[in-house]
Amino acid sequence: MSTVQFNTEEVQGYISRGWLDAQDKLKNPKLSDKEKPQLYKSSDNSGAGSSNKWDVKGSTMASQKDFLAELRRQVGE
Repeated sequence: MSTVQFNTEEVQGYISRGWLDAQDKLKNPKLSDKEKPQLYKSSDNSGAGSSNKWDVKGSTMASQKDFLAELRRQVGE
């Protein structure tokens, strides 16, 4: 299905309303825990400053070559 068939503003509004509704329910003291949506929290500490094999490394290309070094090499030829 092509994305041309979607109205971007409607989709963004729908997602935003859903997120805001979930946040309101989470903060509502009148609701029991069973009525509140579950909030996913990652168990690992992969926040800023973390390092794993999926991290983006600045100028590294998918081939693991340094983009800037490769560019300099090709421009210098």
